[in-house]
Amino acid sequence: MHTALNKTLAALPDDTKVYPGHEYTKQNVKFLTTVLQTEPVKKLQAFAENNQQTQGKFTIGDEKQYNVFMRVDDPTVQKATGKTDPVDVMGKLREMKNNM
Repeated sequence: MHTALNKTLAALPDDTKVYPGHEYTKQNVKFLTTVLQTEPVKKLQAFAENNQQTQGKFTIGDEKQYNVFMRVDDPTVQKATGKTDPVDVMGKLREMKNNM
């Protein structure tokens, strides 16, 4: 998961549109807000609350700003997980989300 998100997808141009196969933004926002309280997360939360569908509205650049799974080097995300190694941070984030 770390390689797919943070090496492969993160290498795409920031303006690349993201089209997930299913609607998961609203559920993800609930988790994101427990880990990261940044302006991009707050904007995503407001967007999700005001829009039924969110697919195709965001870019790789957007994801890099608020997707905690793409921010494994962020000190705030590392603090929330108690880990610093990117793969360990990713694993702990996944565990935290699974237990929500």
